[in-house]
Amino acid sequence: VTVNTLTSDLGVTITAGGLIVTAGTTYLKGTDGIVRYQGNPTALADSTATITAAMIKTGICTLTPGAARSKPTDTGPDLCTGLGLGADGDSFDFSIINASATGGRNITLTDAASGVTLVGNPIVAARDDTDDAISVGVGRFRVRRTGAGVVVIYRIG
Repeated sequence: VTVNTLTSDLGVTITAGGLIVTAGTTYLKGTDGIVRYQGNPTALADSTATITAAMIKTGICTLTPGAARSKPTDTGPDLCTGLGLGADGDSFDFSIINASATGGRNITLTDAASGVTLVGNPIVAARDDTDDAISVGVGRFRVRRTGAGVVVIYRIG
């Protein structure tokens, strides 16, 4: 269905497929906020196992590491396919939460896989609960497709 103009107070519900806006500006002007669905977060293995596209797709990955952990990403092609990044510039945001309160038990995202480049600080430090803490124990990342099977993962928060 293609809609060029929608000028009534109709509610729109999409139960299958997706909504794609290809031109212009998209406005979300509701005054009651935005409600998103959040399924269960992914509990990452306390190991050096890969963080896959399916794990990232949940939006939140958690880990209470027993020691410092390096966590490699999935490959660029797998991230593009698994996250639905079909065109250059498509992106997907996700968070990694480090639930450890023990200093040094950092989670380090690594780009050991082909087709992936990391930009920004890849370390999610253990949280520090003191008033003057510099680490809140969470990292926000954006996976952005830059070519066929190629992504850049930016640290954005």
